[in-house]
Amino acid sequence: MALKNAGLPIRPIQRDCMPPRVASSVAAMDDPRATIHSLVRRNLGPIKPVKSVPAHLSRSMRPEDAFRTTLLDCLAQITANAATLRAGRSVEGLHQLRVAFRRLEVALGAFGQEFDQDWLEELRGRAKILSGRLAPARDLDVFVGKLLEGSPKSGVSDGLVALRARAESARDQAWSAAAVCIASADFELFTDDVAGLASSQLPLSRDKRLPRAARRMLDRQVARVKKRGRTARSAEEGDMHRLRIALKKLRYTAEFFAPIYRKRKVKAYLKKLRALQNHLGDLNDAANVRRVVGDLLRDKGKKDEDVNMRYAAGAMVGWYGAQAPRAIGRALKRYNKFKRVSPFWR
Repeated sequence: MALKNAGLPIRPIQRDCMPPRVASSVAAMDDPRATIHSLVRRNLGPIKPVKSVPAHLSRSMRPEDAFRTTLLDCLAQITANAATLRAGRSVEGLHQLRVAFRRLEVALGAFGQEFDQDWLEELRGRAKILSGRLAPARDLDVFVGKLLEGSPKSGVSDGLVALRARAESARDQAWSAAAVCIASADFELFTDDVAGLASSQLPLSRDKRLPRAARRMLDRQVARVKKRGRTARSAEEGDMHRLRIALKKLRYTAEFFAPIYRKRKVKAYLKKLRALQNHLGDLNDAANVRRVVGDLLRDKGKKDEDVNMRYAAGAMVGWYGAQAPRAIGRALKRYNKFKRVSPFWR
């Protein structure tokens, strides 16, 4: 396979000087998202949160052109939301930026395996690192905006006020770190490298039929879900978390290829998949509370003299933890139903 393990460096491209012959057939499509990366770098793009939208794929595309179109789609979402955050704090903008990074990670993993191009893993690893630097701010957004509000307040209201104050202080620090990440050279070089790959004509695959390649990629994601599902019978939170991640990868891959299949079948499948993810998301709340509260109480810069706060923190962790067994049961029941859903690509 061409370029396998080549480890070729992906250099920032000079878009203004790039000869027309270098641009791929995908970039030449009438797709306004292909220009968003360049526009936001010059402060001309959208300054508002941007959600993912179906890529402009067609069944007549080659798999490698579909890959480049998907990269452009993910890159447009990343750079647009990064521009939003440079303009000011936006909870939704940060959420959509992390979604864009996860979608890009899945695209690089799925297409990289399909094309047998191991060197794409390096780019995927960089995406994970950047996304990880944004995670604390997002986790604290959810903690302050949702999880604290959802916990019972009877008998611990004073302690929760103190816990909220500490969480908001940590949140401000995390947002400062997120701003540094978005303004960093690492972030800029990464987005330029993705743009360079999306605009290149590197030979990546010998297969000329997109539906055939899409089916293989989707089948691999389903196989991973089934493997995680068998392990999740243990009803352990860690195993349920790994099932949730596998389902997320399946969902993003299904959304990538949705335009080349019948809309009605795709919609029905994704509706059931999202419902299952929601159940697993409820379970994930307990793990998030445990992790965030633990970090807040371990903060070496704070003196834990507020007994009420510590009591409220323990009560909150206990309350969410008590919901976990029931949430696991509901999620496993929903998963058993989902296993019988017919895939839209077969």
